Amino acid sequence: MSSSLPISVCMIVKNEESFLDAALNSVLSVLNPDEIVVADTGSTDGTVDIVLAHGAKLVHFPWCDDFSAARNFSADCAKNDWLLVLDADEEIVSVDFSALETFLSDELAVGAINMVEMSSKGTSSLSRLYNRKYHHFSGIIHEQIVPIGDFQKTIKAIPIDIIHYGYSQEVKEAKGKLERNERLLRKELESSPGDSYLLYQLGKCFFDSSRDLPQACIYFEQALAASLDFRLDYVYALVECYGYALINTGQYEKALEFLLEHYERYSSKAQFRFLTAHALQNNGMFVEAVEQYESCIGADITDYSGITSYLSYYNIGVVLECVGMEEDAIEMYKKCDEYEPAALRLKELIK
Repeated sequence: MSSSLPISVCMIVKNEESFLDAALNSVLSVLNPDEIVVADTGSTDGTVDIVLAHGAKLVHFPWCDDFSAARNFSADCAKNDWLLVLDADEEIVSVDFSALETFLSDELAVGAINMVEMSSKGTSSLSRLYNRKYHHFSGIIHEQIVPIGDFQKTIKAIPIDIIHYGYSQEVKEAKGKLERNERLLRKELESSPGDSYLLYQLGKCFFDSSRDLPQACIYFEQALAASLDFRLDYVYALVECYGYALINTGQYEKALEFLLEHYERYSSKAQFRFLTAHALQNNGMFVEAVEQYESCIGADITDYSGITSYLSYYNIGVVLECVGMEEDAIEMYKKCDEYEPAALRLKELIK
């Protein structure tokens, strides 16, 4: 494992034999880092054998209900100061080495990778590359990279694309992740009451898989009432999740009012315009909804979810049907390629 870039990939794992082989293969084939450090927290399946088979450095960490402690332990075991954090259920799909090398010249910066969530096809930016001389992890759950010392963290986008598999419904149920996360978040909130990030993540425990959307709304509202730094990625995620939670609990007017409050701040994001269109549609504001959906089509973003193509076409078709314009709706559905709901509507309309 040799590379011109002095980066160690650091992972913490436990019973990840179903994902780990693909994750390590992607690291070696796409990034080929100087070192891979895997901290095992007590696996009883074939995880350790997979680590050793890939030539990674295996270390053992006794689990203590603290993700940051495990992350920082793996960092301490690495030989390089630049560390890229990866989970066992993630795979690296692309890297721009020239741009990455340029990024490494700024030791104080934290690198944000592009993450694609395979369960929802949504994308997000996550801080994953840092220099351990200046940063470390903090927080027992949903840990974050924070500065060591008194200086402002600077986050820069880096050209690394990663896909994440592990939050499918089946994996959540198998591992009890939501219940575990809820327990640890409540524990963390005892020492940091009113922390907006922790409240957001607690809300996500109820939002994911629609576990309890009214409860999710309560925690999202508490998070929004706290002091927020709108430059942070999670704040946008909070706004988006709350918007969908309101819509999916039938609070259409409240959802639209909330989204319009934030429209100026986030309207450059196609995914926010799509969400706003959804709220407009549910409030019977069809002309405005179509305008927002149309603005999403062909937007210049990496979009795996379909909001820049078939999902917006489909929703325009639904609106057109609602106002009796079936012929125009059919044309919209035809633009949805193989999207099954559109195909079903075409089958009903074309007889």
